Amino acid sequence: MGDMATSEVVKPGSVDLAGVVDLIRAYDNILIVSHMRPDGDCLGSTVGLFLALKAIGKRVAAYNATPITKKWHFLDGIDNVRNELPDWPISLTIFVDCGAVSRVSETFVPHGHTLNIDHHLTNEAFGDHNWIDVDACAVGEQIYAITRALGVPVTATMASAMYLSIMTDTGGFRYSNTTARAFNIAGELVRAGADPGPIAQAIYENRNRGEVALSAIAMQRLVYEFDGAAVWAELRWSDYQQFGGQDSEPEGLVGEMRAIEGVEVSMLMHETQDGQLRVGFRGKGRIDCSAIAAACGGGGHYNASGAHSKLPYEQAREVVLENFRRGVAKDLGR
Repeated sequence: MGDMATSEVVKPGSVDLAGVVDLIRAYDNILIVSHMRPDGDCLGSTVGLFLALKAIGKRVAAYNATPITKKWHFLDGIDNVRNELPDWPISLTIFVDCGAVSRVSETFVPHGHTLNIDHHLTNEAFGDHNWIDVDACAVGEQIYAITRALGVPVTATMASAMYLSIMTDTGGFRYSNTTARAFNIAGELVRAGADPGPIAQAIYENRNRGEVALSAIAMQRLVYEFDGAAVWAELRWSDYQQFGGQDSEPEGLVGEMRAIEGVEVSMLMHETQDGQLRVGFRGKGRIDCSAIAAACGGGGHYNASGAHSKLPYEQAREVVLENFRRGVAKDLGR
């Protein structure tokens, strides 16, 4: 196995891998929480950590406020992620892939001591203890490091969960965050029993018809700006109602928009069921997506970020478009 050295961001309450392991060993009743509308990194790292903690005898629960959609049901162990909190006392709450407490839910209140494990530069370092490794391609990398440091044998189920995390957050090992360390860990996980083919098929070759229809609608609405260097589109709630609701959201569509020749940054806006706005940004390196997202009240990575506005959609749309254009113009020197 290659070098597992990390580049942690030093923020208030920062801990390293050894500190994380000490905390986990010190507490017996542990709750794992993750962000609403979970993605592959969120769920893969949650399941991987849950199984690792169970393996060392911890009493552990995994909570996500959002119902787990059918898309993720293929993953062994996903049934351990529940939509209700445990009824026993919690001594340590571990946040995974979560930039702020509010990303769990608007009403979530942590219990006991808090440990925040993430790889986003924009993480608010809200925990009593924070391990933020911006060089990790996915939180799954960090969970793998924890598993090794705890001395837990990696089962095929654990390996599949952590592989899912790394595969999805690197875009199938295509994004700029795909490092030698990511490949090394992925190789270790395959040797431990993760099967890349079925996992990739479940994510990239299993789109429902509503998702395909919504993708087509968005592609028909593409708006090019800055001589084609920027592109954006939007999906309204009426579109979702027509084609299957939230379960049909096109996964990875904003990344497909970025893949268009000449495009440096893409943006996809979604109207939510309650009339608010969610937005995703993807870039190729010239545009700081995290800065644009931060101006919209969100955050993330330099090349992949997002935000959620509580303003009414039409009002939020104008704010987001203004910040998008301002950010692109700044980074392109226009």
